[in-house]
Amino acid sequence: MKRFEDEGAYKYSFYAVLRRCEQVDVKCKCCGGHAYILNQDGHLAWKCSQCFAHGVHETEYHYKAKSNCVQCERWFNVEVRDEKKTSHKSSHIECPHCGSVNHVVLHKNPVYRGYYPDIRDGRDPIFKMELYFLDYIKGKMVWAVNRAHLNYLISYISADLRVKPGNVPVKTASHTIPAYIKNAKNRELVVRTLTKLQHTTG
Repeated sequence: MKRFEDEGAYKYSFYAVLRRCEQVDVKCKCCGGHAYILNQDGHLAWKCSQCFAHGVHETEYHYKAKSNCVQCERWFNVEVRDEKKTSHKSSHIECPHCGSVNHVVLHKNPVYRGYYPDIRDGRDPIFKMELYFLDYIKGKMVWAVNRAHLNYLISYISADLRVKPGNVPVKTASHTIPAYIKNAKNRELVVRTLTKLQHTTG
């Protein structure tokens, strides 16, 4: 009997993988070959290992004007989107309560605050590049963010007995695996598909 001890929750999420400074394998948007996304000094970047194309994700920011109005003295907190205003540390902002113009310092915060959404439709959430380890079974996607995730999925799906480690919360890494992949009747097909991906070069 093949026994498998599960791992911690969300270990293979897009955010968690990059936070550990591991890579997410994707298909190059230029040549379709193997590329990867990595966390480079706090900025996300992608590089192709075949055509050497690359790109960097410019951090997006929210700008807010927070202050008490000089006229009506009421507190306001408004988002500023005008690029002419956001290019300066402070700007003239109309009070949303009385319309008076206030000179206010702008507060700049990154949109994601260090956290990124997860994979959607087989593509990464930042560069929108298709995952490198991706295939279909019965019209539904089967994918892995990198080779370590692929190996985890193969071990999990092919196991006869799956147990939780004693020192993890209720949820484990398998919590986010879709039901059709876990389904016993699909086991052989899923393992065969994942094993085929395992032999993909990259």
